[in-house]
Amino acid sequence: MAKWTSPAAAADMVFDDPARLGSGSHFGFAILWAENRGERAKTADLACAKLQPAKPKGEGVQKDETWAVTASDHRLLLAAGTPDIASPKVLFDSYDADVCANQNLLAVVQTLRFDPDLPRHTMMQHAYLYASLTLHPKRLSSLIVQHMPGDIRSARAPHVHILTLARVHRISGWGQVHEVFDDPPAEMHRAFLADWERFNGALKRHCT
Repeated sequence: MAKWTSPAAAADMVFDDPARLGSGSHFGFAILWAENRGERAKTADLACAKLQPAKPKGEGVQKDETWAVTASDHRLLLAAGTPDIASPKVLFDSYDADVCANQNLLAVVQTLRFDPDLPRHTMMQHAYLYASLTLHPKRLSSLIVQHMPGDIRSARAPHVHILTLARVHRISGWGQVHEVFDDPPAEMHRAFLADWERFNGALKRHCT
């Protein structure tokens, strides 16, 4: 049986906030490098941790080809033209099995922080639409996960993580690392932040 990874341990897996915007920002960004503290990292470990902000009960962390889920909500957004996949575990395991020896960047995580007065389904809709407009056209596959800290009486803001795999995803398999990940980490962070702010601006104009 797989071992549960706490949120603190999951945070240690990634290079967080490369642009040094601070934890008070409405937008977070982190990079999963292939090498982490002398060990090879796996996207599956990070994906499983995001799906399990609280330790699963009963069935444990893993059962067959699925992971137990304690997150408020989640959804896969697969690259256009790729076949249906049975579960997040199958997607991330297949990616890890195909990582090249010279691949340094495995994935990125965007964290979208929301006003707690916003309905939960609206948070997920905004995150999914944003990823559909900015990542899906690039043939990138992502896992979208919603965390609601208020459910455990925490004052932290509700947020949605978008964990995006770095390689182009096609029906024939995994391709090259997309050029959007070629920039230095801080520049990459600011570029994704700009995408989120443009999306929010367009959304507000549409809704007013």
